[in-house]
Amino acid sequence: MYGRLSGFSFFLVMCIGLPGCVWLSALSTQWSENFALKSFGTEANHPSINDGKLDTVAAVGGSNKPRIFILKFPEAKKVRRIIIHNENLFWFHVDYLDMKTSEWETCYSMRQRRNIGTGRTQTQYLVDRLNVETNMIRIDVSRTVDDDIVPKPIAEPGDKVVNRKLTVGRLYIPHYRVIDQAPAKIREVEVYQLAER
Repeated sequence: MYGRLSGFSFFLVMCIGLPGCVWLSALSTQWSENFALKSFGTEANHPSINDGKLDTVAAVGGSNKPRIFILKFPEAKKVRRIIIHNENLFWFHVDYLDMKTSEWETCYSMRQRRNIGTGRTQTQYLVDRLNVETNMIRIDVSRTVDDDIVPKPIAEPGDKVVNRKLTVGRLYIPHYRVIDQAPAKIREVEVYQLAER
């Protein structure tokens, strides 16, 4: 009895399991090559974000300068997936240039998760399930983990004020808490579309 049952179970697994594996591989998403690479003609505002090397770091901005990474493709592409290899980003937006309106549209916003284990930052962000056609992608950084907040008695033009405090301890000392921006750093940006079959 058990011999026939185990034989039947084996037959059932072979008939259902193997074709199921074949169907799963056929149904899985096939991605194109990373067309953000410089070798595909993509231009970047910093050469290290699309050189294909994870050991190089691109740093932009700091000291109240814009912290924006830009990738410009040689032609319009249908972007479905973006992978950002992070060095110090904490709060950022991924935007694409809308081809019809010539306006930047946000497709992804991220504020880093707090429980990231032993590292100080999340090392990789996967921006998935996109469906945009564009020739430019931009990563606009609002905060990094290296930014510092400093007290100032008077806010100057261009300062990014977090808040205004009136006391320090029990003393009345009005002051502003201002962000001292550090450069934003990324190791690599990868961009994919669906592979043509």
